[in-house]
Order: sequence, then C-alpha cells, then structure tokens
Amino acid sequence: MPEMKRSATGDDNEQFPLEPRYHPVNKMLRKIYDFLASAKLAMVLLVAILICCLVGVTLFRGQRAGELIFDTLWFNLLLVMLIVNVACCFFGRIWGRRITLISFGMILFHLSFVAMFIGIIYNSLFFFRGAMRLTEGETVQNGERQSYDAVTRGRFFNVRWLKGETTLNAMHLGYKLDGIDKKRAYDITVGEGDDKKQEVIYLTKNLDYRGFKFFPDQEGYTVLTVLYDKQGKELYGAYLPLQSLKHDGKSSFYTTGTKEGPGSMAFPYAPEKPVFDLQVAYRPDPVKEKAGNAFFMVKPLGSVFDKMDQDSFEKSKTALGEKFPAGDYYLSPKEVRYWVSMKVSYEPGQIVVLSSLWVGLFGMIVTTVGRIMKGRRDGGKE
Repeated sequence: MPEMKRSATGDDNEQFPLEPRYHPVNKMLRKIYDFLASAKLAMVLLVAILICCLVGVTLFRGQRAGELIFDTLWFNLLLVMLIVNVACCFFGRIWGRRITLISFGMILFHLSFVAMFIGIIYNSLFFFRGAMRLTEGETVQNGERQSYDAVTRGRFFNVRWLKGETTLNAMHLGYKLDGIDKKRAYDITVGEGDDKKQEVIYLTKNLDYRGFKFFPDQEGYTVLTVLYDKQGKELYGAYLPLQSLKHDGKSSFYTTGTKEGPGSMAFPYAPEKPVFDLQVAYRPDPVKEKAGNAFFMVKPLGSVFDKMDQDSFEKSKTALGEKFPAGDYYLSPKEVRYWVSMKVSYEPGQIVVLSSLWVGLFGMIVTTVGRIMKGRRDGGKE
C-alpha cells in the first residue's frame, strides 16, 4: 500500500499509514512482528482478558479467583502479549517520525500504559498478603506460616523475604496525636537483630519495613485461661482470643468461636491432651479497663454446642483471678489483654503502577497543550 504524505507543516494531523516507514526489526522477523502488531491479535487478547475478568469477579471472587485466574502464569502471559501488541502497534508506526509536542505526549501515554501492565504483572507474581493476629506482649516469627491466620502470595514470592519477627508491645485506646483523637493505636516492633523498627500505627498510618507494610485491621479481647487440678496445681494456661459478636442487635458479646457465631474448642490445645470442650465468654467492666467477668461452658469432648445456654453461663460468672469449678478441675481467668489483627502487605509492583498513571496523565496534558497550540497556529494562518 503506498505511503501517505505528511502535510507541509509537518504536523500530526495526518492519518497514520498501516505500515511504518522504516520497520524497526529485521526483515527475517517481519512475519512475527506483523502478527504481534495485528489488530486481530489485539481483539482476541482483549476479549479473552475481559472474559477472564468477568468470570473471576462473578463466579469465583477473592482468593479463589486469584488462584484460578489472576495469579496464574497463563493469565499473566495474556497481559504480556497485550503489552507487546500495544508496543508494536504504536511504536512501530511512529518509528522514524519527527517528534512534536503532540506525538511526544502520545509516546508518554503509551509508555505509561505499557509500564502499568508490567507493574500489574510483576505485582501479581511477587505479592504477599497475610493476616497476623497477636496478643499484647506476644512475638511471632514473620517467616512462619503458623504466624498468620490467612495468607495469599504470588507464584514467585520467596518466604525468605519475610525476615525477623513482630511484637505487639501494647494497644492504646483513645490515642491522641497533636490533640487529634486517633481512637485505637498499636505499638509494634518489626525486624531482626539490631535492624528493628518500632512505631505506633493506627487507621491512617502503617509501618513499612523493607517493603512490607503492616496495617491495623481488627482488635478484641483475649482471656488468659488457666487450668488447675483439685489440689490447686497449675496444669496449663493459654490466651484464648474472643470474637466480638452483636447481642440482640445492641451490645457486643465477646466469646470464643468465629465471626459467624459462638463456638467451643478442645481444651487444653494440642499437643497437650484435651480434657473437655470449652467455651469462654467475657463481659468487660464498663468503667475500668481490662476488668470484668468471665463465663465458662464446659462439656465432654465431642459435644455439640447447638445453642448458648444463658443460664449456665450466668451461673459460671467468675471474676478475674478467681476459680470456677469444672468437674475434676478448676478454671481461672487470670487476666485479660487485647489481641490485634494486622494485615501484612508486600506489593512490589504498586509503585510502578502508580507512577505510570501519573506519567500517562502528564502525557495526556502535553498532547492536549500541543493540540491547542496547533489549533491556534492553524487559526492564525486562516
């Protein structure tokens, strides 16, 4: 097809030809280039990616969608192919052309588009997201799976990047900074050896340690429950985290279980030999912090807790530090502390995506300014 001529002014008002004037690749690779730069390939890739996105957000969602679609190599390969297609289509057609303000803005915009997808692909292959729950004074190892309630990560994420440990030093209620009430704040320490970082984080502030960000998520009470024999000898003790559940749609009810409802557990925990199923509840003192009463429901191992027996719970009311008779044993709520759930996030491609968006916006502004200036010049000539 014959090539279209540029206008005498050398502006970009012309329509680009289907083929570049000077092909940027070796002629032996022409067929490969033509395939990668074809509009048909772009259409197939866009339709395939759109279908995958629709299936991911409607049928699977969440972590399952990531495992089956968004974090897979084949889906990221589709994105890579789209990036190559865009690069070949655009940059092949401007190869050898004179750079104007309009074309420079368009180059920036398309470069940002390519960089954004590169950042998305890189992030999906190397990201890490985890939910870590700690009791005040507790320290956990960042690189151990049991330190997290839930974990999702990219295919090529290396767990050895999770170095050091995390300690929840204290939780602060009514925390104020420069006279501004931050409500709840968490004093945490993250790191290893001499390279440790301690900060107070809250809803609008996170701690960044070697690219890993620690965000506050949820908090609740945990009761130190101690098991004694009839002679008063201490046999076992553990901090039992309690869920905050709505009671009668008004007040909060703190009990063992899940966010779906109250539940029991075999007590003591493994690897110790359990002696009964235990459900623990807590009613905080409305005035004094970390004070109140605990309530116990004890049943034989394997029993089903179909419905909470309010009368049994009320009769088991036990002040902190006192003992409750539980068959051949005693139970005592020694103390109450706060537990905090934190989100640990590593998003290595996020900075690339955000930066590319700004570059793309700048490119659009440059192109717009160039077109305005061109319009004024053309208007002046008339």
